[in-house]
Amino acid sequence: MVQTIEDGIGNAEQTCLHRLRAPGADDIWLGLIQRGSRDTNKGLRPVLVVHGSTFGATLFDLPVAGYSMLRELASSGRAVYAIDVRGYGLSLNGRVMDAPPDANPPFATLEHAVLDIGAAVDFIMARENTGALDMIGSSWGTITAALYATRYPQNVARLVLSAPLYAERNEAWLERIANPDNRRQLHPRFGAYRLLTLEDLTLRWTGDLEGEDPASRREPNIAEAIFSALSAADPRALSHRPPALRIPNGALLDLVAVFNGQPLYDPEKLTMPILIIRGAGDTTSTDSDARSLLRRLASRDKKYHIVSPGSHFLCVERNRHQLYDPIRRFLDGDRSESVDREIRK
Repeated sequence: MVQTIEDGIGNAEQTCLHRLRAPGADDIWLGLIQRGSRDTNKGLRPVLVVHGSTFGATLFDLPVAGYSMLRELASSGRAVYAIDVRGYGLSLNGRVMDAPPDANPPFATLEHAVLDIGAAVDFIMARENTGALDMIGSSWGTITAALYATRYPQNVARLVLSAPLYAERNEAWLERIANPDNRRQLHPRFGAYRLLTLEDLTLRWTGDLEGEDPASRREPNIAEAIFSALSAADPRALSHRPPALRIPNGALLDLVAVFNGQPLYDPEKLTMPILIIRGAGDTTSTDSDARSLLRRLASRDKKYHIVSPGSHFLCVERNRHQLYDPIRRFLDGDRSESVDREIRK
């Protein structure tokens, strides 16, 4: 069953919100944002964007001028979609997320995400009358998107791995989320979900800037705008003091694994054209981990692009268009060697 709400007229200005039943869950409707419509004369495939472990699809379509990656990509004449995995953003509904956080184990696991991505892909391919689409995964979304692509390679024509996480020990992250008595397990304090305040968001972002002046990397009040946009999708956000977002913890199980050096998908099964792209100063998605992934990809058309400056929050930093533009060129099928810092193997 599908519900669709349309708002706007025209190509890149057209916006729809589709509601899809979450596979295997009778109490959850997934939110799927659509920006733009496909110009079949240009031959551009539709695109699906998959979010990371903390922020949902709204991060890529902020109601702030110049801060919508979906709008930027749709301007070329393609339909661009972004899915909220169950428990996130526009897919927040459900009994688990409405219960106290300690009433259930970490929610929205890797397998749940792959199911939700599959539901979105099936819907998009039917709606757009196409046999395959392009996919962009960000952070944890690179794991979920890549795992989906290994299982259903016929559905993914091109794959972008933005701020990828593969399999490299990361002590700083293990300190934050792992069980101190067993670093290969998630800390027992994490239940179904956690609460994230504006202060948490800002401190996490600032911590990735490695001492640089935050004003040089992010525009004034953009953190507040992000938090406000995400809060609009969480009916309980403003009931907390201070206001706080509910964030599923299932992804943290995967982060503990990859930050212990355990891969969660086989890159040798990925043969489609692939772009790896990350910020030069990203301390979560590291250069060494990205290069290790690059070496293992089976694709014969693979690129690695580094954006400087850029942190794990590059998609909403001042330098964000240096992320958007290479992605658009890659999806357009540009095979030129003109992209700065491009590495081929």
